[in-house]
Amino acid sequence: MTGQDETSAVSDREPELPAGATTTASSLLCPGHNCWRLESSEKTSFLIDGEAYFRAFRDVALQAKESIMIVGWDLDTKTDLLRGGAASSEFPTKLGEFLSALLRRKRKLRVYVLNWDFAMIYAWEREWMPTAEPGWGRHRRLSYRVDGQHPIGASHHQKIVVVDDAIAFVGGLDLTKSRWDTRAHSLDDVRRVDADGTPYAPFHDVQMMVSGAAAGALGDLARTRWLHATGRRLSRPSLRPVGELWPGSIVADTEHCPVAIMRTQPKYEEQVEVREIQQAYLDAIKSARASIYIESQYLTAHTIGRALMARLSEPEGPDVVLVLRHNCDGWLERQTMGSLRARVLKDLELADHYGRLRVYAPTVSGTAGAEKVDVHSKVLIVDDHFLCLGSANVSNRSMGFDTECNLAIESFGRPQLQAVVAGLRNDLIGEHLGVEPEVVRAELDRTGSLIGAIEALRGGDRSLDDGCFDKSDAAAAVIPEQVLVDPERPMAVEEVLGLPHLKEREDLSRRLFMGLSLVAAIGALAAAWRWTPMGDVINVESLVETVQSLGRGPIGLIMLLGGYVVGGFMAIPITLLIVVTVIACGAWLGAPLALAGSLLSGVTLFTLGRALGRYRVQQFAGKRVAHLSRRLAERGFWAILMVRILPIAPFSLVNLVAGSTALSFRHFIMGTMLGMAPGIVVTAALVDGLEEAVRQPTPMAVTLLGLLIASAWVAVWYLSRRLLAKRPLAASVTVQAAPATS
Repeated sequence: MTGQDETSAVSDREPELPAGATTTASSLLCPGHNCWRLESSEKTSFLIDGEAYFRAFRDVALQAKESIMIVGWDLDTKTDLLRGGAASSEFPTKLGEFLSALLRRKRKLRVYVLNWDFAMIYAWEREWMPTAEPGWGRHRRLSYRVDGQHPIGASHHQKIVVVDDAIAFVGGLDLTKSRWDTRAHSLDDVRRVDADGTPYAPFHDVQMMVSGAAAGALGDLARTRWLHATGRRLSRPSLRPVGELWPGSIVADTEHCPVAIMRTQPKYEEQVEVREIQQAYLDAIKSARASIYIESQYLTAHTIGRALMARLSEPEGPDVVLVLRHNCDGWLERQTMGSLRARVLKDLELADHYGRLRVYAPTVSGTAGAEKVDVHSKVLIVDDHFLCLGSANVSNRSMGFDTECNLAIESFGRPQLQAVVAGLRNDLIGEHLGVEPEVVRAELDRTGSLIGAIEALRGGDRSLDDGCFDKSDAAAAVIPEQVLVDPERPMAVEEVLGLPHLKEREDLSRRLFMGLSLVAAIGALAAAWRWTPMGDVINVESLVETVQSLGRGPIGLIMLLGGYVVGGFMAIPITLLIVVTVIACGAWLGAPLALAGSLLSGVTLFTLGRALGRYRVQQFAGKRVAHLSRRLAERGFWAILMVRILPIAPFSLVNLVAGSTALSFRHFIMGTMLGMAPGIVVTAALVDGLEEAVRQPTPMAVTLLGLLIASAWVAVWYLSRRLLAKRPLAASVTVQAAPATS
């Protein structure tokens, strides 16, 4: 999936264009500029919502002979493809069992599944071991692999299925849980449940089904990704007529249509950066005359936002209609992607000088009033001449950081294709408003405006709500650092932390070694007291007993906490204070007590820094803190989080400088708690293991402690080596926000 990979030269075939149409400079789609390849699709169909896609996939897979390739962000073998008693008696309905049954029946068939090697943040939401399902992983002609060939923090977000290189599916839907729904999005549909019976909200998405040369090109793309992920090259299946696989129940929306394949690919190792989807969006928005219609799970891409703002500020620009989901899922996503969306919506609102912007979220009627529909689709339709859909959200991640695949159709000025493009837009709007596409078209003809047509049809049992989005200054102000939660491209660690100078990276490396060395030195002294004549000079048992006496009463605990405050003023290394606390109170009480003491010390110095002000703090600490002060002010919570995880400056100094900036107290506390906790837990485990090994030096205890310390040394050595390397760190330390996308 590189700009110059082997798939680039797989086919020199020109797509079949409508009569009289050419790919001239006047055409929007241009291979090598805003798309990868432009190939003909013998039959093309739009599959709106999960019921249509899951059924179509099953029907096509039943006709497969040689290969089924599934490339996705997620996959769940327990997903029901057919629901409500619609299954045939021959084959199961659950995905894993269905594919296993196909393999048993078809002796030449091979199934290849390539799943994203997901971040641990999704561990509770996803199926851990698909290969453990009965019959799923033991079949020799089924290959299940995970793809981890991407920058840290990025995800493989493409959703591609290719059957015999004759028919392919691309869109926003994975073959996984919580995706199936009908176009009715009925609140009382008992079929909209996961395998464990858990119901979920109405779910809207769109998939595109292509065939012929376009499907073959998507097969090339899937095989290239398989090669990058596994190192194994897959062969092409034999050429098959499309008619042998195309389900009779699906009427094609168009035939012999040129389809563009476009990608996002971040720069990683030998793979070059590809931003075809972003360029296609920018070109299409610029070309709009009457209307721009967008459906997207996220709206955070500032490049696309600026392009829309430019069109809204024109006196004769197009209508801009955005259909988004109501709210982001969970606290973390609301604080990250939700806040970023608030900023974009606020900017668009300010640019809308002529009242041509509308932002909607679909609703359906319920017993308790209107209920939201979860918008997961990723669709762009411009006038009646361009449509684009696939896996890419309108987010920075989708435009440059995650891998994505979209398909696009351009009308080339031909009435037949213009009707196809406009037809999909009217069909989507009609679904959201509970009316037929013809009604939407009639209102468009009557009002001459996309916004006018929607406004005239709103208000029924199914509608588009325009009052549910937070575009306030307050929401936009709670902005996380965008390069951390919604990055445009991979970043070096020094970019994230703001460490441009080698000396600052040397300081970080030295502090990491000093912290670990302190624990190792305590271990060495303890071992010497335990097994050498040094024990006759100093009674280690008595010394430890004296320290532990602090943790046996309220006065001792107060003394420990007070020690953190005094230690903060004296710039005593925080690691030493944590070690003493764990020795005094044990790991279980010592770890939370150490965190409380760290917070108490931090708050004290933060308050002092706020009272002194930035000028006096810099006078006291010197000019070398100016850069740290700037980064803390700019990146707030995320900067505090990072400097706690990777200590680029002394603990006391960070607290003092943070107080002297405009950093909010809430962000300081949250960043300190989340950043300090992992290090405290690791230190507590090391000290606890050390004490156990010294008191009862069994071979197992000593071996485990040695392995733990050795692993920590190796990790610190590796990180320090990368920090001091001349070449930037290839791995990003991007925060994997929910976004991360689905």
